[in-house]
Amino acid sequence: MKRFALVRRWLVCAALVVGISGCASLDAINPFAASGPKPAPLPELRDALSLPVRYTERLSAGERRYLTPAPVADGVVAAGGKGEVVLIDANGKEQWRTEVGAPILAGVGSDGRLAAVVTEQGDVVAINVSDGSIRWRQAAALPAVTPPLVHDGLVVVRAADHRLMAFDAFDGKTRWRYERPLPPLSLRQSAPLVAAGGAIFVGYPGGIVAALDPNRGQPFFELTVAPPKGTTEIERLTDIVGPVVLDNQELCAAAYQSRIACFDLNTGREVVTSAIATRVGIDRDLRSVITVDEVDRIVAIDLFNGQPRWQNDSLVYRQLTRPVVFGDVALVGDAQGYLHAVDLSDGQVRARTRIGSGAIVVAPQRLADGAVVVQNQDGTVAVVERAR
Repeated sequence: MKRFALVRRWLVCAALVVGISGCASLDAINPFAASGPKPAPLPELRDALSLPVRYTERLSAGERRYLTPAPVADGVVAAGGKGEVVLIDANGKEQWRTEVGAPILAGVGSDGRLAAVVTEQGDVVAINVSDGSIRWRQAAALPAVTPPLVHDGLVVVRAADHRLMAFDAFDGKTRWRYERPLPPLSLRQSAPLVAAGGAIFVGYPGGIVAALDPNRGQPFFELTVAPPKGTTEIERLTDIVGPVVLDNQELCAAAYQSRIACFDLNTGREVVTSAIATRVGIDRDLRSVITVDEVDRIVAIDLFNGQPRWQNDSLVYRQLTRPVVFGDVALVGDAQGYLHAVDLSDGQVRARTRIGSGAIVVAPQRLADGAVVVQNQDGTVAVVERAR
């Protein structure tokens, strides 16, 4: 088999390569903005389902950060903005708590045995999931917003300027570094790395998805999801948003203000595309790619012809997260702390629940037992069960 692969929204005004900068006010795409278009009121629920909350836990607030809880076998590892990392078991009880000594900027990444976070100072801290002890700390000076990837003996950190650095999971020694040429303007977003099929998939500015060799930190190859177009640097923004999504022998990815594309992993051939622009990314089931467009309409795109199957515009301008398929519904969080369940068959909102008062800016994370975990900006961590 040929190894073809392909290999949020806060706009950062920085020329990453040449070191110059300039800014634009783009509150409509900033999940942390206090102003912007008026959000739609909460829609009436018809044939409503319940979205049960198994438990909630309160950590310190992580305002203007993409703090992400990590599923592990014994529960969830989560981080608070002030520097605490905790293991919460399946019953909502705290099993251990570790202070890393500095505010946490990015995390948590975990493979179930080791958890990793990045502090405000750019230190990478690796913590044993079994007991909460700190295994190692590296003063890497890596400002990050994306959770580290912990996989196959590596802790891979993506800096805010898209540099990658891989550390040995055992002792923290540097294994490799990788950076590629970038356009002068890019999004400051949480763009999670994905490990699959012997590669690390990384979405880059310029509409590029790269498949990196985890042993050497060099690309097997790259594929263009959407080339930059336009006359201004803002018009030419085509960063890959959200993680790539792999299913069976296909990989799908979304480029900011451009398009969505899916590729056959066996041949590298583009099999379906859609011109729907998103700023948060995608998920998929067997029939559709689910996304949220630039004004927060939720859209299901048919995987066979690239055409919309349905569209829901009842949640426009609510600053929705990337959708996550969750049984028969897709879940999206919003800036007022609500979690909405949208029916995958027709796009109707079937259920909702509120996870504290802080904004939800990170998509829910799936747990092995069929639930999801959500963390909002005020530090509330909640495990939510399937809609019923």
